[in-house]
Amino acid sequence: MTCPSLLVYVDDSEESDARVELACDLAVSFDALVIGMSASLPQPPMLDPISGMGDVLALYRQTAEAEVERAGVRFRAIVEARSVRSEWRAGLESPGWMLSEAARAADMLMLGQKAPGVPFRSPDPADVILSAGRPVLIVPPVRARSPVGEPALVAWKDTRESRRAVAAALPLLRRASRVDVVEVAATTDMAAAEARVRDVCEFLGRHQIEAAANPLDDAGEPTTVRILAEAGRLKAGLVVAGGYGHGRMREWMLGGVTRSLLTHSDVCVLMAH
Repeated sequence: MTCPSLLVYVDDSEESDARVELACDLAVSFDALVIGMSASLPQPPMLDPISGMGDVLALYRQTAEAEVERAGVRFRAIVEARSVRSEWRAGLESPGWMLSEAARAADMLMLGQKAPGVPFRSPDPADVILSAGRPVLIVPPVRARSPVGEPALVAWKDTRESRRAVAAALPLLRRASRVDVVEVAATTDMAAAEARVRDVCEFLGRHQIEAAANPLDDAGEPTTVRILAEAGRLKAGLVVAGGYGHGRMREWMLGGVTRSLLTHSDVCVLMAH
């Protein structure tokens, strides 16, 4: 399996530049096309008793156009310097909607953790994970390590979403220096957890990926804490996990692994729903 096209969300920030640089690194590794995309939705105007409504709307539109144009300039400067194949898409639309629609053109999406300006200037990662139908690589503002060529951790839970995430991650896992499959489980469920992660390791082995089965006792701690601690211990550059297996509303109300990984991970997280 390969990854011939990457869709990266771009904005006018240094964090975005680092994300585009990473997309170029992956493009070199996979001989892939990098599709840069930016969108900005003119914010609904406040009632202005002095200016005409048309002037206010025009000002919001000009601001949005300028933001998208600056993002395009930054993207083109990076991809041209790196000599990777690229394509640019932009529009005055909801960023999340436009990114999910453009997902049909890509094998994998890349975006940052939730940023200020959502939903007018930045896509909400949760919305994209749920709607895009493609694996999404969430890139933290400051990456501890690269998701390619470093250890990778598969955060397993026996759900449809985890199965899709592992299948989508095969190209990245094949380039990892080592792969560990972990499942955080209660002490009473450790034997069953070990059987499950061994099955996943055997599946990966049939794809020429050697992986170690590593069930983890929850030790009375939240699952995300155990996952990220293990990723730190392994010096992992990538965590692979299913996204929103319990539904977004439940995670929003009660907290959950997906939500915590989206906000607290300092390594790249590949998710699929």
